[in-house]
Amino acid sequence: MTAAGLDADQRARVRRWVVGGHRLVTPDPNLLTALGVGRGPATDIASVRMDGVSGDALWPAPRMVQPLLGRVRAVATARDAVVAGVADVGKGQVLALAVDPFGDGLEGHELLPALGRVADSFARAPDGPQRTGAEVYLDPGSLHNGVSAKPAELARRLAGARIVHVAGWNADNGDPRFDYDYRALIDALHARGILAYAWVEPPFVSLRFWLDHPECREKTATGRDALVDWRRLIALEDPHCFDLAAPVFRKIATAYPFDGVDVAELYFEPDRMRDDYTPFHPSALAQFGGDPNADATAFRAFRTRLVTDLNDKMLRLFNGVANARNLGFTLTVIDNKADPAFGQQIGSDIDALAGVAARNGASLQVEDPFTQWALGPLRYDTLVSHLAGLTPPVPAYVDVNVVDREAGRPTPAMTGAELDLAVSSASQGAGRLALYSAGTIGEGDMAHVPAAMAGTAAIFDTGVRSLWTVTARAPNGKDRRLTVDGVPWPAGPGLAVIPRGEHRLVWSTGTAIGPALLRFTGELGAAAVSTTSLRLSYDSRGAAYAVVDRRPTNRPSVADPAGGFAVRLPGAGTNTVTLAFHSGGRSLLPFFAVGLAVLVAAAGALLLVRRR
Repeated sequence: MTAAGLDADQRARVRRWVVGGHRLVTPDPNLLTALGVGRGPATDIASVRMDGVSGDALWPAPRMVQPLLGRVRAVATARDAVVAGVADVGKGQVLALAVDPFGDGLEGHELLPALGRVADSFARAPDGPQRTGAEVYLDPGSLHNGVSAKPAELARRLAGARIVHVAGWNADNGDPRFDYDYRALIDALHARGILAYAWVEPPFVSLRFWLDHPECREKTATGRDALVDWRRLIALEDPHCFDLAAPVFRKIATAYPFDGVDVAELYFEPDRMRDDYTPFHPSALAQFGGDPNADATAFRAFRTRLVTDLNDKMLRLFNGVANARNLGFTLTVIDNKADPAFGQQIGSDIDALAGVAARNGASLQVEDPFTQWALGPLRYDTLVSHLAGLTPPVPAYVDVNVVDREAGRPTPAMTGAELDLAVSSASQGAGRLALYSAGTIGEGDMAHVPAAMAGTAAIFDTGVRSLWTVTARAPNGKDRRLTVDGVPWPAGPGLAVIPRGEHRLVWSTGTAIGPALLRFTGELGAAAVSTTSLRLSYDSRGAAYAVVDRRPTNRPSVADPAGGFAVRLPGAGTNTVTLAFHSGGRSLLPFFAVGLAVLVAAAGALLLVRRR
């Protein structure tokens, strides 16, 4: 809290309150003095080391700071100077801040990136609601920071996600010994109630295809084979090459039990470096019918039309596979609204691509270009508003790239409060978002995503209000009986999946009414529970997963390692499903409670301040 305007008597009252056993977070120098926290001479500080942040957090600019003195347990330091720390004050404590994280128009993450979570833990804030709406990209072949590629470990790490987009090119390598075990990963994800989508990255097809078909390699403006960054680009604009690649794409969607397909980032390389500029394969030049150097404007327009056409062709290909009716589809593109010049360079027109998605029954996932990544986490407010105005209307949501950026401030990649704010901002329009990637986001950050996605939900003494389905917590974290708007509800131990809207929640002690719904990936509309049944009404564009605390008798299920049983449910619109159970079926909630501890994260103080 800040204490601007408090007089001496009010500061004394605050001190008595803290001394009596309470906890306070404040940067106010006068209040810190009243609490007995000393300050040293001002020193110039440009970065800090902080609990929960790897490496230095670089400040926007150096500033003069009076460090904390006395018996303070450091939370953030700059060399020997304590910038944030905890001090005992009688029976209570203060989390003292030598800088105001919101001063001078700051958003709260720039100086002390982990402060929101530190303050949340320090203040022992009650757990807030969570939202199961995140989609996480996973390439098992490019994991970092000691992240294990073992399927069971990856599924555990991503337990808060709704969908995992799995790189689809790791089963067609030059040597089959290096092919990844997709089935084991998909089974591990399904066991935790997580959907798995095949993620393809055309014009890249696979390493084997690149090696076997040199005639189909895309060419750059200098005539070299288009190996750009990690992608080996194929001239899919050539009908012959597209036909050769089609079986590779079809196989990934049909040979494994994926729940959907994500056609991602099908664009052409920009002309910032002529050695990377595409497409200059003979087939592309023949279709253009002119000299790209003589008419650069016309060539760029041609590229944009070709990108749109190829995205449409890819989605039509997947809509034609045998199991298409059981698949969800996503089209991932790069925004051209915030930076039209860059959008033109890569051939991206999200209005045209929205039409492609709509015609092919796909959701549109939009990532902001790297030119925007230094603008702060709330830049997604603008992108969300752009997506709301797309014509034709299409289910659209944001893709957040959590990768190292050129500015490197406050941290090389988003973490802590900055990532929490980005997740909350990006998900506010659709209740869903994508995150790149499992290999770049730390486990602690991943665990906070469900809470950050529920940042717009409001908790009252009487219940909860949210734009989307959320998981709410009982005030004491233990009650197992619940009514929602007077209706008996399938609550778990201190938690319940609640539909969107405003609802009155009444928790009570006692034995659970019947089976418990522990996790759900669809949009819940209504629920009813008896001692032997659980009825769910919901919306879901694709298949949905429910995790319940006992094994159903009328539908297949698989044991969730975190506790309970995962059940696959039909999607493609509005559905009502009844799960049947044996009377007095055994609950696995004690095991679930252990797993839940990894996932539960309160909506941090910074998110609350942001939304007020």
